[in-house]
Parts: sequence; structure tokens; C-alpha cells
Amino acid sequence: MSEDTKKGHVLPQADFEANHPKTYSPSVNPVPAEDAGLRRVPDRIPWVVLLVIIVELGERFTYFGISGIMQNYIKYDRIHQYTGKFKAILIACGVYIIGLTVLVATSTPAAIKGGSAFGGLVAAMVIIGLGTGGIKANVTPFCAEQYQTTGPYVKTLKSGEQVIVDPDLTIERMFLWFYWAVNVGALSPLITVNVEANVSFWLAYLIPLIVIVIVAVLFLGSNKLFLKTRPQGSPIIDAARTVHIAIAEKSFEKAKPSVLREDGKLDRYAFANRPDYTDYSVEKVRTGITACKIFLLLPLYFICWTQIWNNIISQAGDMALHGTPNDLLQNLDPIALIIFIPLLDCVVYPLLRHYKINFRPELKVTTGFFLAGLSMVYACVVQHYIYNSAPKSIHVWIQAPIYILIGFSEAFVVITGLELAYTKAPESLRSLVSALFWLTIGIAAAICIALAPVSQDPHLVWMYGSLGVVAVLGGVLFGSKRSSKQQVKMTRDSIVILGAGIIGLNVALELSRRGLGSHVTVLAKDLPGDINVDYTSPWAGANFSGISGNDPNALRWDKAGYVALMELIDKGAEEAKYLSKTESIEYWDEQPSTEKIQSITDYLRDVQIIPQEALPQGVAFGLRFTTITLNAPAHCLHLKTLLSQPTYGSVKFVGRTVKSLQDAFISPKTKIVFNCIGNASKTLPGVQDSKCYPTRGQIVLVKAPAVKQNMMRHGKDYETYIIPRPTSDSTVILGGYLQKGDSDSQIREEESRSILQRTGELLPVLRNNETKVLRIAVGFRPSRETGARVEREEIQTGQTVVHNYGAGGTGYQAGMGMAQDAVELVRDALDSMSLSSKL
Repeated sequence: MSEDTKKGHVLPQADFEANHPKTYSPSVNPVPAEDAGLRRVPDRIPWVVLLVIIVELGERFTYFGISGIMQNYIKYDRIHQYTGKFKAILIACGVYIIGLTVLVATSTPAAIKGGSAFGGLVAAMVIIGLGTGGIKANVTPFCAEQYQTTGPYVKTLKSGEQVIVDPDLTIERMFLWFYWAVNVGALSPLITVNVEANVSFWLAYLIPLIVIVIVAVLFLGSNKLFLKTRPQGSPIIDAARTVHIAIAEKSFEKAKPSVLREDGKLDRYAFANRPDYTDYSVEKVRTGITACKIFLLLPLYFICWTQIWNNIISQAGDMALHGTPNDLLQNLDPIALIIFIPLLDCVVYPLLRHYKINFRPELKVTTGFFLAGLSMVYACVVQHYIYNSAPKSIHVWIQAPIYILIGFSEAFVVITGLELAYTKAPESLRSLVSALFWLTIGIAAAICIALAPVSQDPHLVWMYGSLGVVAVLGGVLFGSKRSSKQQVKMTRDSIVILGAGIIGLNVALELSRRGLGSHVTVLAKDLPGDINVDYTSPWAGANFSGISGNDPNALRWDKAGYVALMELIDKGAEEAKYLSKTESIEYWDEQPSTEKIQSITDYLRDVQIIPQEALPQGVAFGLRFTTITLNAPAHCLHLKTLLSQPTYGSVKFVGRTVKSLQDAFISPKTKIVFNCIGNASKTLPGVQDSKCYPTRGQIVLVKAPAVKQNMMRHGKDYETYIIPRPTSDSTVILGGYLQKGDSDSQIREEESRSILQRTGELLPVLRNNETKVLRIAVGFRPSRETGARVEREEIQTGQTVVHNYGAGGTGYQAGMGMAQDAVELVRDALDSMSLSSKL
């Protein structure tokens, strides 16, 4: 919670320096820069991901296990005696089990004899189809969401080498092993087909049923171990409405509320006036659409991939089998992947990273297309020799390279496609984008049906050859997408951050995470280490609390900030030097909204709702949880020190006052300015946001060694809080007030007495003889009507501003989430700026 000092009540310089040590010994440093030249490595995969992978393995075992025997079951004579109608209802993952139960029950000898087989088969196929569709769309994003690290960090290995632990590489590794499990499960027909042939259909179906029940029970029993995201209303409908506005305005940029407001068009669209319709939400929908665009070329690949499941099997029928089933060789595809994926993860990719070769996702997909094309060219040659040789004179194992090449191609196309579907899509649309990825296989299948007239003798040579050419062409087009983008050379002043409070520092931190620190200049009147009544952040009673509003943005920023700060503490990161996990109790005089309670209890650690009978008089609701407290002045100076170092990109800090927003474009090379000036946004020419206002607060700084916990009570017109400062020789912030629009900087003695009385009642240990008042201060939180502003604005061609201010008293808890959104708003501009790469 932000509080400025009042003139005449500033900490003495000696006390200030005592709270700001000058040296440190980094061992784990987040936010690396590309220019640091360190090797990038993946993080450890959370062990709960193994549970998700087991579920997918079991589902694929089940799916392929029943698919392998389905064709023979359909051909079984007794099944064709009856027809019927059916109706299936998808109830979570249970539909899969229901479908298999139906299949097992209706495939027993008695059921087949009684005429139940065909109806059971049709019903089971539909129910199982719904079940597998639901799982496929959701399991990949759910798996990746178990890893919550938000940015790269530097880690010192036991060998003494410093490396960059990159979350993107961790996600890549998770998808590699996820798909490895898929292909292990795909070998299940080797079991079920033999059981069907030698025993019975019902027993062959029972094996997959047992497997899916086991993994479902395992999954359900591990419920509390998984990280889950809350349902977010109707993201598909909201996305459709956003697209509608973008179409009407002819671009996503013009559909942003900041632009609609400037053009006087905001009232044209009721949806645009909702609090959760923001520049960020529009940008995320645009990102989601972009994620879908990368799938446009995938059907060209999957047309080739589909051949190994139909035409190539038929081709085997014209070859010398020597007792080998014509569909046996298709198992070479998953076997190749089971061998190749560990090789990629343990040898190939680490070797490329060792030599700092950036094997970009676009290049991986292009490589996969080329391998698929080569597979089809090989099939073309094999088919040519089949046509020109004696019947069944060519051995079927000559086909092996077709399956192996396709298998290798999947490792680059399918795995990377799943990774892109997750990383490029907005959080609320990840399942939809993943589903659209799998839909491209269906599109490819439809194209194959259309190609049926040429997918038969005597046209197969030309058909395979044409598919090879199409795959190579698709790879070229996919790979050219990135290289065709115009890139702007970045310089030291390409990015300017206006303001060096906690909001601006968090933006610098986020840019440094993305390897852009060497291109950033922080421009501010006051910098960390300065003492000024107008410089708010260093004097905050910084903590995480339930003070924020109920709007979706505030709740989302709170969660992002809490998760990120906890992550830094857990990893022992150097950034967490002045952060601490602290036991906390918070009370509300008025019942918080259901949305608020659901949101914070989803992610707070050790959270407990305090029983009604245990609440103090006048309190409607209470929570006990583990919070985060910060030593605000030490933390701000420490961030400046870290960011100024080469590992973080050597961010440049310049003390300067600007007369207008345009002055922040300090050179012709400045392309992006982040406006993080808080209360000054009300008057600065170029911004002059009339919605900004100060929220006055008054605090008492005390020395209280007995205080070890954070306590807060949220009233209608007051805030009572007790916030211990980590590593500060037992200093504690006591407060306070929320006085909207009050800019009186004078200390009010009656308020000081009220603060001491209220905090003493809230935590009686404060009333012991150890507590000593050090100083009293007045501060002004940078607040804003309708909530904080995180919006993008195009000043003129080549000049972009991202406004990021108005957090009020939540800057320390919401600042990291706001910074992530702010940087995301200009991802396209940042991506167009060239970074070092060997590929």
C-alpha cells in the first residue's frame, strides 16, 4: 500500500542507508538478458505433470486399443442384423468410461447373440468420440498449466556455470514427453488385437476400460495436487464479440477501447463498455486469432500424415508380406517417436543450445514438413517399382522409411504445433485453440476424401509425388512467415520507461525477462535511492492484501503478482532479498463479493476461511493465509541495482523531468514509451487523464520486534493494517485511511491516535512497552476512476505509448501482472525488433 512521506517527516539519511545495503551475492538471478550470452536450459518439470501424462497415456492406450480391433468387430457378421437410434450425454471424462462400458457389455457372446451388438457399437462410438474430443482439447493446456514459472532466471549450477533457466524450453520439454506418452499408448493394439484374435472381443475391450478407469481414479484422487484456472465466463462468445467489433472497425487496433474512446465510438458497442473489455483483452483475442493462423498450412502436412493410416497400408497389400500383416508396419511410427523424442530432448536440443543455435519453432515445423515431403517422395518411388515389377515381388519392409520419416516429422510439427497452440493463445482460449489444432486433421481427412478419385491405381505415383511437393511447399511457406517480417534494429533508447516507481521498475523487469534489458532506458524525476515527498513507492507499506477491487482486471493482476512474487521467494531469487512470506489475517466489515472470494481462495497459500464465531465484533468475513510483505525502500533500490547489471541487460537509469509525454521519446530511435508516472498522469501534457485522483493515507512507522504477522481490517471508509517490513530491524507500518481526492499533506493528530488505537485493538501485542513510534507520514496513492489504466496508444507512425498507471494502493501486489499486460500489448512491435540468433 503506497504512502508518501510528508515534508519534515522523512527518514534521516543514516536510517535510509541502513535499509539499503550496497552489496549482494547473487546465486539465482531472475530476468536475464539475451546479451548476457549465457546458455539456456529447461527447468525441472513439476512432478504432478507426470500424473497428467499418465492420464494421456491411458487415454491413448484406450483409444488405439479399441481402434485396432474396431474394424474386425464391425465386420463381424452378427452385428449387421439390427439398426437403432441412440443418444449420448457428455458428463466430464466419465463419458469415456460409459462408452467403453457399453462396448464391453454389448460385445459379450450373449449380447451379440441377443442382437445388442450393433446398437451398442454405435452408441459407444459416439460417446467415446465425445469423451476423447473433450480430453484432447483440454489435456494439453492443462498439462502445461502445471508449470507456473512466469519468466527466465539465471541459476548457478554445481559446476559453477551460470545458465538461463528458460520457461519456454520447459514447456517444450513437457510437450515432448507428453507426446512420447501418446505414442507409448498408441502401441496398445499390439496387446488388444492379439487378445481379440485369440480370446474374444469383450475381453479385448475390457483391457482399455480397466486402464481408463485406473487413470481416471488416479486423476480424480490427485485433484488437490493440480493447479487449476478458474472458469472465465464465456470466452468464446466474448472473443466473437471482440472480433465483431474489430471487423466493424476494420482492425483490432481500432477496436481497442482506448482508440474507440478517442474516436468517440465507444458508445456504439455495448460490449465495449464492459469493465473487462480492455486494450489487453482485445490484444489477447488478436493473439488468439494469430495463433489460429499458424494452423492454416497444417492440413497440407496432415494429408501426408494420413497416408500411413490408409493408402500406405493398401500399398503393403500389393507387396510381398511373408506372413507380416499389412497393417503391422504402421507401429513403426510410434516406435520411431518413442526413440526419437528422448534423443531430441537429451541430445539434439541440448547440443544446439550449447552452441547457442536458436532452433526456432518456425524452423522446427518447416523441418517436419520437409521430412513428410521426403516420406511421400519415397512412397512415390516405392509405388513406381510396384507398378513396374512382378506382382508381390517387393518386400513389405521396404516401406519402413515411410513410417519412420513421418514419425520424425511428427516430433517437429505436431509437438511444436501443440506448444504454439498453448503459448500463443490467450489463457481463456487455450482449449479452443488446441481443439482447432486437432481440427486440422479432420480438414486433412476431408481433403483426402476429395482426392479419392486419384488415390487409386494407376494414379498413385503421381498422387504420392504431388503430396511430397505440396509438403515441401508448405514448409517453405511456413518458414517464410517469420523471415518476411520487417525488423527494426534496436538500440539503447528504443524503449523508454517513464517513471521509476514500483510500476515502472516492474515493467523494466518484465522487459529484461524477455531479453530486452539492454534496449531500455528508465527516465524519471526521482530514482530509487532518492528522498522526495513526491516519490511514492519507496515509502509504501508494501504487502499483498485483499484491498483491490472486484473487477476482472484487478483480480487477474492480483493473482499474477502473488504467483510471481511467491515464485521468486520459493526459488531463493536475488529479487526476493527484501520479500518475505508472512502469516496474515484479514477481516472485512462488509461481505466481499462471491467473485472476489472465489478468485483469491483459488491461489492463496494456506488459505482458511475464519469461522463466523471466531470473527471479532463487526466483522462479516475473515481469511487466514500466507501473504507476501516487502521492504519497499530497500526493494526498489535493489531492483535498480540488479537491473543495472549486465546479466539483466544493463538497463539505463536517467534522472530527468519531462515537460510532456512527447519528451519521453528521447531520440529518433525511441519506438516505445511506457507511461508509469502515477499521479502525474493527471497533469502531464499528452496524457492529462481527468480520471486520476490522489487517495490520501496516513501511517505511523513503528519499531515493534514482537510483530511477526500481517493483519488488516477493511472498513467502509478506513483501512486498518499492520505490515512488518522484512530485513528492516523490526520496523512495522501501521495505518491507515483511504481518503479519495484528499491532497492535504498535513499530519492529522487525531488520525494518528485513531491508527494506534485501531491497530492496538487488532493486534494487542503492539501495546507492549517494546513498540516505539519512529515517524508519522502522509501519502497519496495514485488512483483512477474505473481502475488502473493499461492501454496502448499510437502517438504517430513509429511511436507507441503504453499507459500503465492508476493502481492506487495495489502497486506492489498488482504491478507485476500489470507489467506483463503492458508488455504484451506491444508484443508485435517488440517481435519486429531484431534479436541475436544464429538461425
